Amino acid sequence: MTDVPIVYYLPGCPYAAKLRAQLTLARVPHRSVRFRDDEEGAAAVRAHHPQGHELSPTVVVGGRYLPNPSLRQVREAVARAR
Repeated sequence: MTDVPIVYYLPGCPYAAKLRAQLTLARVPHRSVRFRDDEEGAAAVRAHHPQGHELSPTVVVGGRYLPNPSLRQVREAVARAR
């Protein structure tokens, strides 16, 4: 597991764009991945969603799946993963 957040997103999603910008501005290292570019990751996101959706954004950090998290929630998850 890694403590670098992976942000799964759908192109054009304003919530994902906002979170990715906030992470960049706050200098939180992260990796952005479109759902269609990582079928295995997308399947894992769907498996962790109650209705099996690809909720954008979903952040994976330290083995935890955070659907539509705030910057604060991502930072807290990164701190716990270390």
